[in-house]
Amino acid sequence: MFIKSIIIILSLLLASVSLHAAERLDYLIEYKGLLSGYKWTDVSRASIATSRLADCAGRGSCMVSTAKLSSKGYKVLEAVFKVRFHYSSYYQLNPSRTLAFETREKKYSKQYMPYGYKHSLAVIPKGASTTDYYKFGSKGEPLPAAIKPFVATDHKSAENIRVKKVKHKPVTKNSIDRMTLLQSVRSAPLKVGYKASFTGTDGRNKLEFRLAVVAAEDVKAAGRSWKTWKVRIDEIEKGEKPVSLYAWISMESRHIPVFIEIESSYGEARFHLKSF
Repeated sequence: MFIKSIIIILSLLLASVSLHAAERLDYLIEYKGLLSGYKWTDVSRASIATSRLADCAGRGSCMVSTAKLSSKGYKVLEAVFKVRFHYSSYYQLNPSRTLAFETREKKYSKQYMPYGYKHSLAVIPKGASTTDYYKFGSKGEPLPAAIKPFVATDHKSAENIRVKKVKHKPVTKNSIDRMTLLQSVRSAPLKVGYKASFTGTDGRNKLEFRLAVVAAEDVKAAGRSWKTWKVRIDEIEKGEKPVSLYAWISMESRHIPVFIEIESSYGEARFHLKSF
C-alpha cells in the first residue's frame, strides 16, 4: 500500500509540468514511520520531465510526462524496498484523453521479470470501454508496432523486450489515468469549496477519483513562499480502502504542486519541491 501511495503521488507530480514546453521538477521525499523509528527521514528523490511529441503512434501530437524515483543513497528505503521507479504517461488535452501509460519498477525482489523489472503498459483505444494491459518480459511475442512507441527502452532494447501476457480489462468509457485526471485539476476553476469526480483506471481496475479544495494556504518550498490551494484527492477502488492525499497547488498560472503529504498503515510520506 505504501508503494501504491507513492505511485499516486508521482502521478500528481506529473500534472505539475508545463503544457507547452519542456520542463523538469525535482522533489525530495521524506518518510516517518516504523522503518525510520518514527522520525522524519529523507528516503528518496524524484524527478519529473515533460515534453510534447509531434506524433504519438499515429494518433496525432500528444504530451508525454515521465517520472523517475530512486532510493539510491538513502539507507532507510534502500535497505527495505530498493526502489527504482519509472512512470510515463501519454495524453492529449481539450478534451482530456489518455493514450497510454507505462510503469517500470525494480525493488529488492528478484522474482519480477527475467531482466529484473516489473514492467507493464496500458493502452486505451479511443472511445473504448476496455484497456489493453501488457506485461513484458524477456520471453514471449515481439512488441507490436502499434505499442512500441509507448515502451521505454533506456534499460533494454526493444528487440529484447517481449510481450509475456496481454489482457483486456473492462473500464468505464472515457476513463482517464491519474495523470490525465490531474491535468484536468490544473485547468479547473479552483477555489475553496470546489468539488469534482472522475472515472478512471490504473490499467487493470476501475477507479473513481474525487477531489475537493478545502483551504487556501501559504506554503514555503524551493526557497520561496507560495500561495496555494490545499486540495484533497481520494482514489477509490471497489472493494479496497480509499487512498487519500493532500496537495498544495500554487495559485500562479503554472499550478505547481509544491508540497504533498499522505498517510498509510506504513507511515507518513511528504514530497517537497526542491527546484522547478
